[in-house]
Amino acid sequence: MVHFIGAGPGAPDLITVRGQKLLGEADIIIYAGSLVNPALLDLKKEGCVVYNSATMTLEQVIDVMKEAESKGQTVARLHTGDPCLYGAIREQIDALDALGIAHDDCPGVSSFCGAAAALEMEYTLPDISQSVVITRMAGRTPVPERESIASFAAHQATMVVFLSTGLLEELSRELIAGGYTADTPAAIVYKATWPEEKTFVCTVGTLAETAKKNQITKTALMIIGNAVSQGNYRRSDLYNPAFTTEFREAENKMKIAIASFTRNGCVWNQKLCAALKKHSCEGYALEKYGKEVGIPAIAPSLPAWTERMFQKMDAILFIGACGIAVRSIAPYVKSKKTDPAVLCMDEQGKFVISLLSGHIGGANELTEEVAAITGAVPVITTATDVNHKFAVDVFAVKNHCEICEMELAKEAAALLVDGKTVGFCSRFPVKGTKPEELIPEEAAKPSMGICITTSEEDSPYERTLHLIPKVITVGIGCKKNTPASRIEEKVLAALAAAGISPKAVRQAASIDLKAQEPGILQLVEKYGWQYRTFSAEELETAEGEFTPSPFVKKITGIDNVCERSAVLAGGRLIKKKKAADGVTVALAAADWRAVF
Repeated sequence: MVHFIGAGPGAPDLITVRGQKLLGEADIIIYAGSLVNPALLDLKKEGCVVYNSATMTLEQVIDVMKEAESKGQTVARLHTGDPCLYGAIREQIDALDALGIAHDDCPGVSSFCGAAAALEMEYTLPDISQSVVITRMAGRTPVPERESIASFAAHQATMVVFLSTGLLEELSRELIAGGYTADTPAAIVYKATWPEEKTFVCTVGTLAETAKKNQITKTALMIIGNAVSQGNYRRSDLYNPAFTTEFREAENKMKIAIASFTRNGCVWNQKLCAALKKHSCEGYALEKYGKEVGIPAIAPSLPAWTERMFQKMDAILFIGACGIAVRSIAPYVKSKKTDPAVLCMDEQGKFVISLLSGHIGGANELTEEVAAITGAVPVITTATDVNHKFAVDVFAVKNHCEICEMELAKEAAALLVDGKTVGFCSRFPVKGTKPEELIPEEAAKPSMGICITTSEEDSPYERTLHLIPKVITVGIGCKKNTPASRIEEKVLAALAAAGISPKAVRQAASIDLKAQEPGILQLVEKYGWQYRTFSAEELETAEGEFTPSPFVKKITGIDNVCERSAVLAGGRLIKKKKAADGVTVALAAADWRAVF
């Protein structure tokens, strides 16, 4: 019996459990000595004979297998990575089949997976890359003409190039000839998962230069494509709370009201209500048309209906003349922070226009959704979108940040549209490729800049636009019926002492005995915070060192409420409990990073 075994990308503990077992049972091991980590040979049993296939021909390998079979011995044929990639196993299998020798295949982790792990990257990023081309340059061994690097480059898919480290100048030329630009992100990964692993992020145009500078001549692979930068991707639907799956209902749906004013408009109304499945849609129509198809009437009047929808809904879509929509919403428009998204589509479904709250309210995104359903042309007029510039409010919404100074956000947008630069700094890790128009803090500081921080006092620029992520959990303990004003006072004092804005608070947390505590409920309602509670048994599972209280334990069954609940709900404890006037407060912060 011959077992073809994938050795994995390099690290000896990345062989599969099955592969390890088969290797330890083998009488003979034939391993690819030029690539397989020799540390794996430590798994062999006593008396096992080892051959290095790097010095052997195919015929010599088969002869060893044939002799082993005649003696009733088991052979482990150990290939690097996974045998299916550049393992030359087909010719071995055919030879074994001709000899009637049994065989099987134990897959392994390929080095292209190890390389992604080394870079902490994902190959399949929504709207960036959904396909991976695994290939190599034509060298001493040719490749089919239809599979040239240039032909694959035309697809703009992510490309992983094996066995080509000595041909990087030619590789760059082929990639550019096929359609990649010289500044397309690229990476060289040397000996992925080995102790001597090295990674170098560069561009298509600097592949050869990067390898030469770092003396990389072999045992490396190259990754090509925008996925290397790991930025500007659309959030995956898999874990998107707004996306319904077989296993869970969507959360945070947009509540959408659709108003139509003609018979054909009612047809579109019904189609959109049915198609916008991830949202919650309510259709309304003029009574004389709506009653024909069972759509509720716009009542008691269009102005009264619009006022009600402004207060109740996240978005309003008018199917009719743009003038009707504008006149209807005009009395109720207040602020881009609070106004719902407003769209208008003509009754023929030819155009759909983002009218109001394009970024923060989500009108631009919803416009694209409606256009995709109806086949209409999406009309989006926000300057940053039209000019393909960084938009502060889009970035803030995507990263769940509070914009503290809307006027400065407008000023930043105007500067960027005019082709000017704006400062940028973050007190949190940043993932992805930062737009060139944003100048890092370590560079010469412009007078205007953006700062991602939890403190509104953190102002590194003359005019600082604060973006505050909601990362803080406030753990609260209190005596029964403590007034909301007192709880608020202690919470705000704790935040101020830690230099944290209340805008950074995402939620409050406590024990389930306080689930209906009036003062806490009033506080979270006032600030719009979520409120989570845990049983004493759940609080017991919180990890960390907490300030014990015998009194609290006697009453609740757990030695600490505020610290434990904050950690269990929110992450790292950053402010231990402060007790005063029957209220205890602790703060925890979630791990967070900004993503471009």
